[in-house]
Amino acid sequence: MRYASYLGRLGMKLIHVISVHLLLFGLLFFSLGQCKGEDPAASAFVHVTMMDNAFHPPVIRTFKGGKIRFVNEGNNPHNAIATDKSWTTETTYGQLTMLRGAQADVFYPEEGVFPYFCSFHASPDGKVGMTGVAVIGNASYSPQTNASKSKISKQWSGVTRKVPSQYPTIQNAVDAAQPGDLILIAKGIYKEEVVVTTPSLVIRGEDRSETIIDGEFLRGNGIMVVGADGVAVENLTTRNATLNGVYWTGVKGYRGSYITAYNNGDYGVYAFDSVDGIMEHSYGSGSPDSGFYIGQCNPCKAIVYNVISENNALGYSGTNASGDLYLLSSVWRKNQLGLGPNTLDRELLPPQKNIVIKKNLVYDNNNLEAPSKKLEIPSIGNGIALLGGLENSVDGNLVFHHKNYGILVTLNIDENIWISNNNEVKNNTVVSSGRGDIAVSGPVSVGNCFENNKYNVASPPLLETFQSCGKIRYPLSGDLSSTIGLLALFVQANLGDFDLGDYKTQPAPPNQENMPKELEKKILPAHDVFETNKYLIEKAELPLIAKSELEAYRKAGKLNTSAFQVHFPGTWKTWFFHIVGFLLPFSIFASWTGLALLDKMSRKPTSLQGDLSFWLILLLPFIGSLLVLFSKESLVPKKVRNVVVFGGTGLFLSILVMAVYAIIAVTGPAA
Repeated sequence: MRYASYLGRLGMKLIHVISVHLLLFGLLFFSLGQCKGEDPAASAFVHVTMMDNAFHPPVIRTFKGGKIRFVNEGNNPHNAIATDKSWTTETTYGQLTMLRGAQADVFYPEEGVFPYFCSFHASPDGKVGMTGVAVIGNASYSPQTNASKSKISKQWSGVTRKVPSQYPTIQNAVDAAQPGDLILIAKGIYKEEVVVTTPSLVIRGEDRSETIIDGEFLRGNGIMVVGADGVAVENLTTRNATLNGVYWTGVKGYRGSYITAYNNGDYGVYAFDSVDGIMEHSYGSGSPDSGFYIGQCNPCKAIVYNVISENNALGYSGTNASGDLYLLSSVWRKNQLGLGPNTLDRELLPPQKNIVIKKNLVYDNNNLEAPSKKLEIPSIGNGIALLGGLENSVDGNLVFHHKNYGILVTLNIDENIWISNNNEVKNNTVVSSGRGDIAVSGPVSVGNCFENNKYNVASPPLLETFQSCGKIRYPLSGDLSSTIGLLALFVQANLGDFDLGDYKTQPAPPNQENMPKELEKKILPAHDVFETNKYLIEKAELPLIAKSELEAYRKAGKLNTSAFQVHFPGTWKTWFFHIVGFLLPFSIFASWTGLALLDKMSRKPTSLQGDLSFWLILLLPFIGSLLVLFSKESLVPKKVRNVVVFGGTGLFLSILVMAVYAIIAVTGPAA
């Protein structure tokens, strides 16, 4: 009776320490479940945003049998209706009017080109206003109906169209241009949105800082190139667009040189579903997504070289961008996250893989005041984060002063859980990271390797010893606390704990370097861009300011590393998740194991070494203990056993539901 009473008191004390660690196992089982059955890459969808009043992107491609998810992120009501009336979002959404936050999926079983429009913001025939095009399968599509304007030109035509001396607006000059023409824009502020559908144009400002396209927070894009191959944009500034500064979609061949893009509502310089390009000598700031973005391409055949990205949610983001993509010799600073190549289901071609991040300066990406969205907040305080990517190379970068991790290899969560694997992190110098200079998150690490890095703290410890690139990569669980911290930030973001910065109120950047005079003499459309610029891959070196910036931080006493702090930004909720989700697993294991052993000893107080169930308890963590506790021979009172096991499981499920709900809410459409 006294033994039963002791077990009862022990069980009641242990109820508070037994379950939330199972969150980790739940996530692992959930991820394994996601890997079964349908191939996640095959079930991917493409994502069209309804803004006020435009579809983004205006031309979207997917495979035969694929689906498009329309999401209204504007303030106005919208819908999408095929111009031939063959489909409408009303069918799947249930009503014609989609308010802010609403989403609807449309499936396309046949190949073809399907133009569509919003009945609230376009002409009744769907030809003018808020319109878009879905290109399904291998169907051919050209935005140009004029045959003479659909042929590319790899050379300058000899024609220069000047704005405003010959044409009052940039759009007038673009509409009049033929492939190969130069659009030369004088100093001034141009309050317009430029849409380019003619290939092989060179659009150039006379002065980078004084030739300005201003969206006034009313128009979607500064310059949008839709399906027009070989368009170059050079030596100008785009600002205050509600979507993007400069944007290419569905093109082969693009170049962005000496561009300044600031305080735009989505991305600064952006290439989507496009290949064979370069972004160089450019600057991006004040974007609530990323300053520079390349997405949904494989192989991308693209280079980002000598750019500066600061005061954004992400310096660089590249969703499902894979193959022959090089991020070189650039500065990524004072964002929330420096660089974040990632895998998501909401775009085609998952998973992200095979890119090179080389010779970059990445520092002080802890900016809570940068413009942001809920989805971006959990990535704060990291220099380089490989988010669900495969076979990427992070080589020779200088990374310092991050409040969470310098270089982190971790999973990403969307409709599926994507585990990063077979990535190589080599030859980097990483210092002054709050939780770890090099790290891989748990509970699973698959084939990732770390070698010849200069650092102070690895998480988990001995990372380069057990996960070296040139030796056998031993099975190793990652740092569970980083996953717990990520979940904590998702929950806090969903609860509105963070004030999200507004892109409209960010400071203007200083004037940036103009295009050199010798380059102004070259007028060349953007064709064969990757092959022409491949020499930059071997030429890549750290930016010139790398040593001076590191020394300045060292003199200011800002360089330190400690692995004994919670995720930044730390709140009581972050502490709660870390304590409950990370420290308690050990207590739970001890409590279940101890209770099972006490149960065995009460039945057989002599030596247990010859008892099979004794070895089950020790060799099968959790499972062996449960088998003993739920056996017919168990002397543990039923109430105690149920409190310890089912009480903890219930607490685990409640927190798991909260975490999963937060992730879904944050990654879903804006409310």
